[in-house]
Amino acid sequence: MRIVDIVHFDQNKKPSSVLNVDDNPPTLDENGYVAHGSYFLSVRDSAGTKVTIKLSDMEIIDLAKRLEAAYNNHVLIEMQLQASRTKAGSDT
Repeated sequence: MRIVDIVHFDQNKKPSSVLNVDDNPPTLDENGYVAHGSYFLSVRDSAGTKVTIKLSDMEIIDLAKRLEAAYNNHVLIEMQLQASRTKAGSDT
């Protein structure tokens, strides 16, 4: 099932890069045991070259947590920069 499509466009409004994330949910195998799900991250460039990587549940949650931590760090830095900019602006 498609989770997300992220498309970037060039100046001519043509796709320059595409990121697709799909999941394959857990199922029961032929013996009735749970077969783990997986995730597929695909990147395609403007020439149509596509690379796909398969990630396990553990790998995808680790990636998600690391991305969230990096995002939170970006927000903190932006807040600090804004505060320093505000202070510098009040000095003039």
